[in-house]
Amino acid sequence: MISEAVGFLLFSTIEGVGILFIMMAIFRMNPLDHIWPSLFIILLMSLQSFVLRNELELTYMVPVINILLFILLLTTVVKTPVLWSGIIAILGYMAFAIVQTVVVFTAFGSIANAQSTLFHGYSTQAMTAILLILISWFMSKNRMGFTFEFERLRLKSENTIVIVLMLIFLIIFSIIMIRQDIWLNIVFFGAALMMLIYYAIREERFYD
Repeated sequence: MISEAVGFLLFSTIEGVGILFIMMAIFRMNPLDHIWPSLFIILLMSLQSFVLRNELELTYMVPVINILLFILLLTTVVKTPVLWSGIIAILGYMAFAIVQTVVVFTAFGSIANAQSTLFHGYSTQAMTAILLILISWFMSKNRMGFTFEFERLRLKSENTIVIVLMLIFLIIFSIIMIRQDIWLNIVFFGAALMMLIYYAIREERFYD
């Protein structure tokens, strides 16, 4: 059980890094500029994903929560306007889904085969992450991707709005997890949001 948990966290984190790289590369941003806070959030994503998948069998919630956390990560740490953060996160996840689908059917022939053993599952995640990072590197090296004036879509008092929304999300998520008696997931999700709130407040004070 411990080895399975460690393997899940390791390969899910690697996969999360690949997703971060591709979503930022699409818009010609450098993920290495924000790698440490991003790694922390991605690790917390992996922890809460493990609980949702293995303890609650709520797999369908994982991508929704991860996209939400990526949006908040881009908004508070990378300082991208929240509307653009949503666009970037969704496009990045779509790119990830396409690449992983190609990996699954090329390497294993079907989704069932890719999920048949832990080794196949970890291999799928690793190959997907490697491909995403290589594609990101190629795009960066050749200056490919979109560039936009992000600030034009920044909302007035955006940091305050985002902080309030994060607190609302935390309350709603906590209520859901309390009903399921999964307190550990509240800790993981809460820790991720608290760190993002810290970055939002720190940056707001810096610019003030």
